[in-house]
Formats: sequence, structure tokens, C-alpha cells
Amino acid sequence: MTHRETEEHRKKLAEIINSPSEPDGNPAKGTKHDLRELARKVGASTRAMYVNPASAKPVGYDASISDLIDNIHQALQTATMIDMCKTASRNYVIALIATIIALGSSVALWIAVCK
Repeated sequence: MTHRETEEHRKKLAEIINSPSEPDGNPAKGTKHDLRELARKVGASTRAMYVNPASAKPVGYDASISDLIDNIHQALQTATMIDMCKTASRNYVIALIATIIALGSSVALWIAVCK
């Protein structure tokens, strides 16, 4: 996912979260559906897990609105970190080339001063 796509998805998440709620205090109609669609786009899970205390086995269920928001946010954070790592690796090469050029310049200047 590119930086631009990540930012678009962040704006969409904020738009969904900030949509006006129902008069009874519940989230706006379609919020869960919109969050599910966004989760699918960003690669976030639409399911949640808990450990059943009776059997000590994990049980999956459809994620609630808060679970979907957490999952989408975590997927966007992961995409941002991957993008930053790619940027850092590109900048590392550029910095290495600049260092080699600066070292060559300083050696040439040192030789010129010593003569």
C-alpha cells in the first residue's frame, strides 16, 4: 500500500468514526458495514477471538465496531511502518553515496593543502 492510499484509508476511517450517531446514542446505520468494507480494503481482520473459559479453546466471532476500528488502525500502522522502512532504505543508499563523495572531496582537499 502506498503512502497516498494509506492516507486515503485513514481519512475514510476518520469519516466513518465521526459520522453522526443515531438519536438513541447508537452508531449511525451502516457504520459496521462501512468498517467491514474498509477492513477488507486495508487487509485487516473482520473477525475477533476470545478464549472460552469453560473449554480453554479460542473461539472466533464477527468483530464488533470497536474491534473493527482497532484492526483497521493496526493494519494502517503496519502499512505506514513498511512504507517508512522502504523510505529509510532508499535514503540509506543516498546517504552512503553522499558520504563517499564527501570523503573523496576531503581527501582531495587534504592533498591540495599538503602540496
